[in-house]
Amino acid sequence: MKRRKILCVALALALTFGAMAGCSTPGGGTQTPAQSGTAAGGEKVLRFSLNGNPPTLDPKKANAMYTATMCYHLFDGLMRNNNGKVEPGVAESYDVSDDGLTYTFHLRSDAKWSDGKAVTAEDCVYGFQRLVDPATAAPGAYLGEVVKNGKEVAAGKVPVKDLGVTAPDDKTVVVVLASPAPYFPTMLSGSAFVPCRKDLVEKYGKDFAATPDKNVYNGPYKLTEWAQDNKLVLTKNENYWNKDKVKLDKVEISVLTDPNTPIGMYETGKLDYVDVPVAAADQYRDKAQLYYNGSIDYLQMNLKSSNTALQNKDFRKALSYGISRKDYVAMARANIPEPVSRLVLPVLPGPTSTFGKDYPFDPYPETGDTAKAKEYLQKAMSTLGVSDPSKISFKLSYAEGEGTRKIVEVLQAEWKKNLGVNVTLDPVPYAVLYDNQAAEKFEMMYTGWTPDYDDPVSYLELFQTGAGYNYSQYSNVDYDKEMAAAKVSKEVKERMDHLFAAEKVVCDDLPIIPLTAGRNMGLWDEKRVKDFKPYYIGTNYNFIYTDIVS
Repeated sequence: MKRRKILCVALALALTFGAMAGCSTPGGGTQTPAQSGTAAGGEKVLRFSLNGNPPTLDPKKANAMYTATMCYHLFDGLMRNNNGKVEPGVAESYDVSDDGLTYTFHLRSDAKWSDGKAVTAEDCVYGFQRLVDPATAAPGAYLGEVVKNGKEVAAGKVPVKDLGVTAPDDKTVVVVLASPAPYFPTMLSGSAFVPCRKDLVEKYGKDFAATPDKNVYNGPYKLTEWAQDNKLVLTKNENYWNKDKVKLDKVEISVLTDPNTPIGMYETGKLDYVDVPVAAADQYRDKAQLYYNGSIDYLQMNLKSSNTALQNKDFRKALSYGISRKDYVAMARANIPEPVSRLVLPVLPGPTSTFGKDYPFDPYPETGDTAKAKEYLQKAMSTLGVSDPSKISFKLSYAEGEGTRKIVEVLQAEWKKNLGVNVTLDPVPYAVLYDNQAAEKFEMMYTGWTPDYDDPVSYLELFQTGAGYNYSQYSNVDYDKEMAAAKVSKEVKERMDHLFAAEKVVCDDLPIIPLTAGRNMGLWDEKRVKDFKPYYIGTNYNFIYTDIVS
């Protein structure tokens, strides 16, 4: 059964083309003290916006960036990834066995829930168990497969109690992994692995976390208001173990569906942070900051569809060489994303620097290569028994919407001009698109991936034979060998060498055609909004230790 991760590039695009958030910018707008984020009573308040409601605030059912961002600030996992630095969370320390399989976490004595009760080791164990329990139907259950018996529990083959997580005492959590995973500590900062109160889950049942009062919070903030289609309010959690470093009293998040509203509110000082939509990019380019959001958008092929052209590797190479990613980003994306032809986000950590610097890789020219595209097209046509490229056609599915339509139209025109092939555009509702993806009912799809943790594995695991998100139905024995070798490598560079080798294989085979690394264009006044941290994994931004300076 295929798994679904609903947050993909289509949603990220909705944020960029529509209106995600709110912000302030140097030189943009005039803000008075009453509008600056400091309320009349002296409270420090950060204000931004979302262009839709979080689908849920149950951390085990997080299926959108909205939810992930909220949960990052509402809950404390065993560890925290603070803008790339793994730091203590509920656990003040941990030990790792020599074989890299057993992690022993020691909980801090002052970790508490917002209702004043202590966070216990059993809360942590239950958080792991609830993630993989089939009864939960957690979208992120696949993440629990890193734990011993996680895959088997999620599949209903073994009971939840056999998951490799135990609590020898109230302040100790022991986790046994299925195989070594040096990135495991950073995984623990995500909402999937946070502690959970069993008594409240049992008390509220399906209504658990449906309203602010039907859950408790052990993170820097607690949810105090959630008015659907209106706003959310996060308030400083006075029971948080590190509360003295939390400077904001409140975070107010408006739900604004009109793409033009947040910019206008920012200009009048009513919002402190804004993600600039594509339509306004040129106006704010000199004032805004571009930052990675972690996503890689790509064209996904169903290699077992009835379309024989897309099954042909030479044809897929022709398509990749036949795109000027530079022109595509300029024409369809206002030069906000970064053109890339590789799968792994280049700014991820590598053995000595970033993965991109340690392993430079541009398999397909940014400006395209029409000559090579036509060369591979001729090879493909010979194999397919086609003499006229106009006889080759395929259907490109995408989530309906004006912004995405512009993207696929540019691609369609590029391929028509450079290769002479015909592309039928297939707009469908977002939910239908991803139902079709999970059911493998597509030929080519405009989609992408946003990773759950900052390691190349979070991108590369998608394409292993039989992987739950391998919607391309791709299989390559050499790729699988490199991924398997990476799992057992104990030396950092050796592990990364194997992962890079796997990336080269998949980029040569092209079950997907990478297009861009996602970036947001953010606006905020760094002189007034201090320590606001955009980040490319899991949250998009971190406001735990943000301060508002009047």
